[in-house]
Amino acid sequence: MDTAELKAEFDLDTSIGFIGLGAMGAPMARHLARQGYRLVVNDFNRSAVDSVVALGAHAAASAREVADQCSIVLLCLPSLPAIRDVVFGEAGVAGGSAVRVVVDFSTTGASFAKEVAEGLATRDIALLDSPITGNVTTAGNGTLGIMCSGPRAAYEKVAAVVATLASATVLYLDEESGKAQTLKLLNNLLSATGMASTCEAFILGVKGGLAPRRMLEIINSGDASSSASRNKFARSVLPRRFDFGARMAITAKDISLSVEEAQSRGVPMWVAQTVQQIWKFASTQGGSDRDGTSLITYLEPWAGIEVSSAEEEPSCRISFSEPAHRSLVLICALADVRELADRLVASGYLGQQDDEDAHLIRLRLPNGSPIGVTLLGVAAGAEESMAAGIAEAADGGAAVVNMCAMAMSKAARMKALLGPGIPYCDALHTGTHRDIAAGDGVIVVGGDALAIDAAGHVIVNLCRDAFRIGSAAGAAHLMLNIHASLFATLLVVTSEAYVAGAKAGLTPGQMAKIMGIETGRNAASSRILPCEVATRHFNYGFSLGETFARLTAATDEARRLGVTTWIFDKVRGIYGLVQACTGPTDDVTAVARQYERWAGVEVRSVESGGVEPVR
Repeated sequence: MDTAELKAEFDLDTSIGFIGLGAMGAPMARHLARQGYRLVVNDFNRSAVDSVVALGAHAAASAREVADQCSIVLLCLPSLPAIRDVVFGEAGVAGGSAVRVVVDFSTTGASFAKEVAEGLATRDIALLDSPITGNVTTAGNGTLGIMCSGPRAAYEKVAAVVATLASATVLYLDEESGKAQTLKLLNNLLSATGMASTCEAFILGVKGGLAPRRMLEIINSGDASSSASRNKFARSVLPRRFDFGARMAITAKDISLSVEEAQSRGVPMWVAQTVQQIWKFASTQGGSDRDGTSLITYLEPWAGIEVSSAEEEPSCRISFSEPAHRSLVLICALADVRELADRLVASGYLGQQDDEDAHLIRLRLPNGSPIGVTLLGVAAGAEESMAAGIAEAADGGAAVVNMCAMAMSKAARMKALLGPGIPYCDALHTGTHRDIAAGDGVIVVGGDALAIDAAGHVIVNLCRDAFRIGSAAGAAHLMLNIHASLFATLLVVTSEAYVAGAKAGLTPGQMAKIMGIETGRNAASSRILPCEVATRHFNYGFSLGETFARLTAATDEARRLGVTTWIFDKVRGIYGLVQACTGPTDDVTAVARQYERWAGVEVRSVESGGVEPVR
């Protein structure tokens, strides 16, 4: 039944109480009033009350007065003590003569929700713990996500009201009190981790000379994005406004509740604990009442830099109108030579293999073009020792394109060894090997303009998008390693969240439905855990060893630059441990399988065909 049908069955003459008109509660109440619901509201903030009364609501002097007039009472309160006082205090909701259903939109944690439900049940009042996901804007236009648990009969009484507030998603879990709280806390954990780790990423990148707006565009082009990078950095962090609309103390509280609950179920929350410590640190250092996007200001002093960009900038996406008249030497990992050559041949290049080991392949553009491409496969760690051979292959004016992932400083040394007469650029693919084979995904480019122009005819056949991060040799490597570290962080914390949810009885489908809306959405929560782990495929297409190598390169560079990366260092340790338990060639999703073993539970889809990704 859709929202309109539910609302048609609801008696709009029924008075609904709304207590708690804060940053989220006030716009929610105003939206209900605009939709024709009869509201009785209460809050200490008189201006917030007046804003709803102006739309036809009635004001009540106390929570008890609301509950004397309304059979349904909605709560949206900032803390557990506030909820306890409003519900069970001397003038609380529990003493009301009319109230039969309390819907708590607050985030409280499962144990507190059960405590409140038990206390209200003695008064013949049902509790629906119904935490919300969204922001101030979605609260005001009825596009929140809401998850509910508690008595089904109570849910059916309020379904129309809930649907009016949450046209994006309403998810009724079951009658077990607290289950919705568990899911909400895990969703908030993903959001908070996205914010903290993206702060680390930008501090490292800016200290390494990268432009923050370019970093943001590249991060959001692939699987390293989160709600922080998609929504908060451009609007609130880079312009230094810090005004997104959520107090830091609330985020710190939610993460602590999430970690405590998961650990009580026997789930190791190593990355979540580190995130918890960062938010708690900032909150106790004066950030408690500040906007959560100001978190970065408590981390920047450790690196001695400020991440800022007041103005919007043109896109750093690059396009190539026609092939430059210069041959190329393309350096790549030994394992990638054949894959890259096959992709280029499929795109029309003509080629031949020059040695039995397939580490050297020569190609030419079709239609008799004199432009040649030499693919040179290099063993990991041997790039610098190959500099002389690379220079020899580039003799005659060819440009060198480096597609081997490595440390920023190592790429800079290679450029220096080649000498000033050879145009050089880095062109690094951020995606999986399947993406490379399909000509999909994103390539990050940096280096000499001559080399980038010359490489254009190859780059356009190996990806869907290319972005230029800067002109310095090695800049693209730093960006690649930051991108990989963000992705690795989001994957491991999402593994912690899904395993914790499974221990609480949540299904992968339920978790994906909420975590795929926006605040907790990342590639891992909306696609990889539901489609690779829950279906037991474990085939994202990137290995543990490659991930560990890029994390190591990023954290080593951070130390060289004097940047503290609390989260990336912890994540590197986790991937090293998982790699030791399994093997470096295992798919990166093995990190989720290892968490399952540690916790003694499987994140397994009950549907025979698995679950579809949330779009």
